[in-house]
Amino acid sequence: MLAFIKEKDTLWEYLKTIKKPIVLYGTGNGAEKILHRLAAENITVSDIFVSDEFYRGQNFCGFTVRKYSNLESLNRSVVVLIAFAGERPDLLERFAYLAQIQETYAPHVPLFTNDEIITPEWLAKNEAVIQHVYDQLADDMSRKVFAAVLNYKLSGKLFYLQECETKREEDLQTLFRFDFPGVYVDAGAYDGDTIKEFLRLSQGQYKKIYAIEPDSKNFLRLCNTIREEKLNNIVTVRAGVWEKKTEKILAGNGGRQSTLLSNHTLASHTSEPLRIKADTMSQGSAVKNGVISRRKKVRQQKVLLEAVDDLLQNESADYIKFDVEGVEKEALLGTAQHLIRGASGRLPQLLIAAYHHDSDIILLPLLLWELQPDYKIYLRKHPYVPAWEINFFAC
Repeated sequence: MLAFIKEKDTLWEYLKTIKKPIVLYGTGNGAEKILHRLAAENITVSDIFVSDEFYRGQNFCGFTVRKYSNLESLNRSVVVLIAFAGERPDLLERFAYLAQIQETYAPHVPLFTNDEIITPEWLAKNEAVIQHVYDQLADDMSRKVFAAVLNYKLSGKLFYLQECETKREEDLQTLFRFDFPGVYVDAGAYDGDTIKEFLRLSQGQYKKIYAIEPDSKNFLRLCNTIREEKLNNIVTVRAGVWEKKTEKILAGNGGRQSTLLSNHTLASHTSEPLRIKADTMSQGSAVKNGVISRRKKVRQQKVLLEAVDDLLQNESADYIKFDVEGVEKEALLGTAQHLIRGASGRLPQLLIAAYHHDSDIILLPLLLWELQPDYKIYLRKHPYVPAWEINFFAC
């Protein structure tokens, strides 16, 4: 048994046993996925609430949506399931307040359809590997985060996330060096937000920046940011990253979660109607034969994928960020030739998103150690509900 796993069962199994009404806070893709899972488990939902600023008297999946202020003032005990993602401090404070006045959880649901998820069975099957990664992480804080993330994904309990959160830029300043003009590779550059972060950390000193972004709308925003900041020595690449040069289909509407459909299917990108069993809904007027039609149109585009090794060629990188919506493994494989010590004797510092697939928390460090055994790997969790913004720092 893994001594650091405190939760023995999943949130879904617990919800089957309770007598209190279950309500959702939030609508949208996250709420749909949670409703899907609850329906599959024959768990009844009684109400759905939405933040007052988004209340329009709307219906959602057969429910008449109610205001969040009504949830705060309820004079009965309910179980609240947070059904949307948030990182704004005011939202995180609201989630914490909800947990004080009502029994509150943030269910973990996979980002990608048919992904392997963390369950007691998954933990038992991978026990030896999980323990090995846990033991080899670089410090006690990394092990605390590792344990907290696994326990959260089983239970949906917010305190696991809250007790291990740190601030991203402080972690970068503590774990990485930015005191020399270096080459920065931003894979998943989005609209330039992480380039601005790098410039703050390096006090504007750098040799060159590679800004890589596959989504056409995001790429335009990225180029606008570069112009507005009047930056020089930046190579912009409208492409994704992969282990070799190829083409694939990218799905997304110009946000943070554009993803390669040919490699993964993003659960919220389904074009199928949402199917909910009518007898699991307390308000079923919009449910016909268990089907609620909420079709989504998601823009698809063919994109070029490049290996970082090919982009850099003979140039050494000092800092590489990979936040590439679920293809971090392939991106690392395409960077293998540059995961060596340069003329300075330094390894490139790596920031790698660790939350797109549940198995990434063990598979990514194992792959990185295979490619370069000298890396020390740290794990940090930055403020976000659910368990997004989990990152490996390798140096």
